Amino acid sequence: MTFKRKYMTTPFLVLMLFFVMALPISAEAVPLNNSELLPAVQAEPDVIGEVESIQTDWESSIALSPSELLQKPKPANAASRLNYNVEGDILYHSSSLTASNPQNFYFFSLATARSIIFRIQSSNASYRVDLYQIDWNTGTAYPTGVGNTSGNLSAANNLPAGDFGLLVTSTGALEASYNIQSNASAPSGAVSYNQISSLLQSVVWEYSNQDLYLNNKLIANTTDAANTNPQLDWERVYYFSYGGSYQSRTHSISDARVNYITTAVDYHSTYASSNNAVLIVLKEETLFTYHYSTFASGPPTQYFQTFVDTKGFTTPRRLGFLDMIGNPHILVYDLNTNKVIDFVSGLNYYYANGIEPAPTVNYYN
Repeated sequence: MTFKRKYMTTPFLVLMLFFVMALPISAEAVPLNNSELLPAVQAEPDVIGEVESIQTDWESSIALSPSELLQKPKPANAASRLNYNVEGDILYHSSSLTASNPQNFYFFSLATARSIIFRIQSSNASYRVDLYQIDWNTGTAYPTGVGNTSGNLSAANNLPAGDFGLLVTSTGALEASYNIQSNASAPSGAVSYNQISSLLQSVVWEYSNQDLYLNNKLIANTTDAANTNPQLDWERVYYFSYGGSYQSRTHSISDARVNYITTAVDYHSTYASSNNAVLIVLKEETLFTYHYSTFASGPPTQYFQTFVDTKGFTTPRRLGFLDMIGNPHILVYDLNTNKVIDFVSGLNYYYANGIEPAPTVNYYN
């Protein structure tokens, strides 16, 4: 006996696929741990760096050498600093002190009042770096009282617009190499630094009104007041239609309440990517909405919808205490477009159910 093969037409296959997709689907997901979802997220800062104020001593000064006078930056252009790596108001440079060159000055000019963080790193514990205010008219450097020994951070929040210099010296032995790092991009008035990258090229600053800046860019505010962060609203909408039928799935975040933010990252996921992003960790009272619906024109006509999220709660709802257990809920903020581009969370249907793999994150220096 022979059997004849029966083939289904392409339209029929598509229609069958749609009806399978349109069946009521539970949004519940297997709980994920942090390492599965986003292993690279920085921990919540438990030690907040102190920031001091400069107190320039106009009675004490040192005269700049002829070679140092030649390093004067162009007005309001820190990028004109000579022979070391700099971008904007961010410095990183490696060098050494010797008997013939026992000190090094790094000059910069600020167009507006700023906060600054800096340090020197060396195997020589005698090395130190100090901040000076510069008067190019007289060729004089005045100490600000802010500085530290090798391996220790210094930060100040009240640098006026003007000219400054970081002076690397030694209180003992010479002939050792060092690297100097500085970031003077943030507005003045910071009360603490909360996160720093390995080379200080990316620094999170907090202000008295609870604003969080990443370098010179305002990212979020951590107050519990409503509607403080409208720039962090996010929505992802999926909609598929065929022959008068459709399937729709929507996630949205609004009235974001922010716990903390990370330093700058390179972020890649199936849904969104950015080479210049920051991760924003949310806290309780953030408003979350999930909605899924399907419609089949029939016959028979079918319709289904649900507002139940992956944890089994009906939305719209505020994140609560139970949501803070386990995976953090993270908005990915693109610094290039100033928009939220992704929501990394167990509440995101696509991540919770493994439909999209966990994102990859690399932190910049």
